[in-house]
Amino acid sequence: MTTETVSADEVESSRKLAARNEGEVLRAVARVTQAHAATCMGVSASTISRTLEDLQRWSQLLACLGLQIAPVGSMVVDSEDLRSLKRMALRYLEADLQQIAAQG
Repeated sequence: MTTETVSADEVESSRKLAARNEGEVLRAVARVTQAHAATCMGVSASTISRTLEDLQRWSQLLACLGLQIAPVGSMVVDSEDLRSLKRMALRYLEADLQQIAAQG
């Protein structure tokens, strides 16, 4: 078994992401109810309850793998793509403001 050095920042980042993952799942379960989720899965509500007992550990695993949970209607955008979009928006707004200033 090999051991890998992990920075304190990486541990903290994973912990925060795991907490967000866990919270996302718990909010979704509260929104649709354990009974509804159980019916959709063809299991009992108690099975859902027992499954949620391992949620913290699964949330941590997902976070350590660099994965996050997002609602179906969400759009996940890469951070570099978001920075590029912000740069383009800023350039557009600056040009637009210059045009308004030239007219006024």
